[in-house]
Amino acid sequence: SVPCNFCFFFLNDPAPPDLYSLPLHATLPIYDPAKLPQPEFEEHPAGSPLVARKRGGEIAAYDPVPERDDAAFSPELKRRLIHGYYASTSYVDAQIGRVMDALDRLGLAEETLVVLWGDHGFHLGDLGIWTKHTNYEQANRIPLVIIAPGVAKPGSSTRQLAETVDIFPTLAALAGLPAPSGPQPVDGVSLEPVLRDPNARVRDHAFHCFPKQKLGRAIRTERHRLVEWKTPGAAPETAEIELYDYEADPLERENLATQQPETVARLRAILARHPEALPMGPPAKKKKQP
Repeated sequence: SVPCNFCFFFLNDPAPPDLYSLPLHATLPIYDPAKLPQPEFEEHPAGSPLVARKRGGEIAAYDPVPERDDAAFSPELKRRLIHGYYASTSYVDAQIGRVMDALDRLGLAEETLVVLWGDHGFHLGDLGIWTKHTNYEQANRIPLVIIAPGVAKPGSSTRQLAETVDIFPTLAALAGLPAPSGPQPVDGVSLEPVLRDPNARVRDHAFHCFPKQKLGRAIRTERHRLVEWKTPGAAPETAEIELYDYEADPLERENLATQQPETVARLRAILARHPEALPMGPPAKKKKQP
């Protein structure tokens, strides 16, 4: 067995409530709002089902963001929102730097595994969406950085697919621990082969889902994303389907599901490998107290 210690901690600096909860005075000056990238395509994908679309969201709770979902954002507001997001990202990057500096200072950097990953990203205006809670690329392609001394080459990167459930078996493998086991199979796979060789492949697709009025279950392959919107337990033919080709249409301008039925059938067969959510049953009856 290999002796190892696991540490998880949370860093937070006190900050006044604002559109982004952090000391913006430190990182806002890094960027010129006039030079930051603006949304390239601000419409819903052509042919996308209504259930997949979004306007508004939690951002509408902040002034001066309009409360109405159909209200237009001024160019000045767009720049301010994007500026704040970039500043937030740089602030987080600086805090990660503090952690890495401490590991170096304590002589622990070469014997410490570090994993950085993120929650959903904000659309920042892409597809006309400013927040998250979608099944599109901007909300589901998240950061995953693994520092594994002696395994991964510093500064290397890969385009191979991964899921956050892969972190657990990856850490176990890197720590020399037995493969995780339990009463049910572990969903993830170890990414150690990819860390050693960025061209190695351990997945042919990634799975994700998000619930709205229907449950949107999705798979992302190297080229495509298929989303199946369906009420749990409903017949397959009731589903609304989205299909996007990232080689031909990286901005997700058009839902190709009706144009490419063969691709839809192939990808739905892959999606069928993943268990469906169970339909909601009636509320449980309260037991009478004796």
